[in-house]
Amino acid sequence: MAPLEGITTYIFRNAYDRYYGGVDRYFTPFLTASHLKGRELRDVHPDNNKGLDVVPQILANDSEQFLEIARQLAQLGYKEVNLNLGCPSGTVVSKKRGAGLLSEPKELDSFLQGIYEGSDRIGVQISIKTRIGMEFLSEWEDILSVYIKYPIKELIIHPRLRNEFYKGEVHMDAYKQAMGLWEEKTEASSLTAFTYNGDIVDEESYTAVLSEIGDSNIMIGRGLLIKPNLPNQIRNGFSETDFDKKRFRDFIGELSENYIDEMSNEKQVVMKMKELWVYFAKGLGLSDRQLKELLKTNRLIDYKNVVQMIISEL
Repeated sequence: MAPLEGITTYIFRNAYDRYYGGVDRYFTPFLTASHLKGRELRDVHPDNNKGLDVVPQILANDSEQFLEIARQLAQLGYKEVNLNLGCPSGTVVSKKRGAGLLSEPKELDSFLQGIYEGSDRIGVQISIKTRIGMEFLSEWEDILSVYIKYPIKELIIHPRLRNEFYKGEVHMDAYKQAMGLWEEKTEASSLTAFTYNGDIVDEESYTAVLSEIGDSNIMIGRGLLIKPNLPNQIRNGFSETDFDKKRFRDFIGELSENYIDEMSNEKQVVMKMKELWVYFAKGLGLSDRQLKELLKTNRLIDYKNVVQMIISEL
C-alpha cells in the first residue's frame, strides 16, 4: 500500500486489512517532526499497527533530522524506514524536500551519504520512494548515478517527473533503465529490491504494467482506494469479484466509527470520509448527482443518510 498523506493512516490500514487485506506491506504517510508525538506518533506506534507489516516513511533533506526520526522509530521496534523523494507538492518541493531534492544531485548525494552512514549506528535499513526527476527525463541518469552508490533496501519508482504530478503516461523506459543499471552491478542487484508504483487501478492497467516489468514488486495507492479488492484480485488472477456490497458497507462503517473516536469534531469526520468517497465513487461508478449529494453533507447524520441511499442503489 502506497503512502497517501492524510488518508492511509493507521485507522485506514487496520480497517482495510480486516475487510480486504491482500497487502504485504503498508507504508505510512510521511513523518516530518524531529520529535515524534501526537498524530505522527499514534500513526506509527506498534499498538496501533498490530499484525501489520508497516514501514514508516520520512520526509526530510537534512541527514541529522532524518536520523533523529529514524532513531525514534528504531526504539519503537522498526528495522526499516523509507525516504520520500517523490512528493510533488509545491510546499514540499519549494523546501527541496520530496521530489524537490532530485533537482540537486550533489546535495542528494551528500544527504544520502549522511543517512546511510548513520543508519548503521541506529540499526535500520533505508528504502527509497522516488520520482525520476523534476522537469526533464534527462535528469534520471544523474539521479541513478547517485542511487547506485548506496545499499538501498528497496527502490520504489513512480516513473513520472515532478511537474507531471499524476497525469499523463508513465515513463516505463525510465523504470527499466534503473533495473538494467542494477543488473549490471551484480553486488548492488543482489541487495536492492525494485518496486513499481503508478496508475495500477484495474486488471487492464495491471496487465499492461506486468508485460513491461515482469516479475517485479508493485505498490498501489489510488487504485486501492478506487477498487479496494484489487490486491486480492491480482493475487487470484482476477477470478474474484471486484465488489461485495456488505463488505464495503461494513468497511466504510468501521472507518467512520473509528474516525469518530479519533477526532473531536464531527465535521472533521465527514470531511475525512468525503475525501475517501472521491476515490470510492470512481470505482463504484457513481453518478455526478450521487457524489454531489454526498459532498454537500457537513453533519454526520446527513452523511450517513446519503451513504445509505447510495449503497441501496448499487
